[in-house]
Amino acid sequence: MIVLDFGSGNTCKNSKTLIEEMINQLSVVDKERKCIIKWQLFLSAGENVPLTKRSFDFAYTYAKKLRFKTTASVFDKPSLDFLLEFDIPFVKIANMAGLYPLSNDVPTSIPVIYSWKDNRQFEFLKRKSLQGMCCISKYPATIEDYENAFNPNELSRGISDHTIDWKLYKKYCPDIYEVHYKLYNNTGLDSGPFARTPYQLKEILK
Repeated sequence: MIVLDFGSGNTCKNSKTLIEEMINQLSVVDKERKCIIKWQLFLSAGENVPLTKRSFDFAYTYAKKLRFKTTASVFDKPSLDFLLEFDIPFVKIANMAGLYPLSNDVPTSIPVIYSWKDNRQFEFLKRKSLQGMCCISKYPATIEDYENAFNPNELSRGISDHTIDWKLYKKYCPDIYEVHYKLYNNTGLDSGPFARTPYQLKEILK
């Protein structure tokens, strides 16, 4: 499973035109629709620009027309409640303090995928038989950051990748792989060198 993090309002600027272009360019390189589009939903997150409900609804509807599945990471209960109004492939829970309990409000019919950053979180996921992705909250991170924090078996199960190339993906071939997505001219907190362009995605979507 390949998950593309479109970010919040940082990258798309809550612009329908930019949202369309981000999805259109993805559709050109991902002809088999291997990727799942994932946004970030929150009421407030520091300097990050929230994605509006109207923008998410537009993005979801437009992506569906182009045969892409769409979901989101949620950072608070109101955002989760909003996301659950849609037909989604899973809910993503980030590795921020205090977010894991949100999963208790997700219907059992909907999978939950977690990011985790330390052994304590990993043991929690393993005990609960939950799906998780190794995540280093550093932008950009290095392959050494991931390999120093996680063992190969964990990396082969899932990676939320904040490095600047495909080394992690190619070395561990994870069951679940998440990476930030941008257009070549996007700006904002989610559009650093750790984000992949459609042109770069061609390398793994052959």
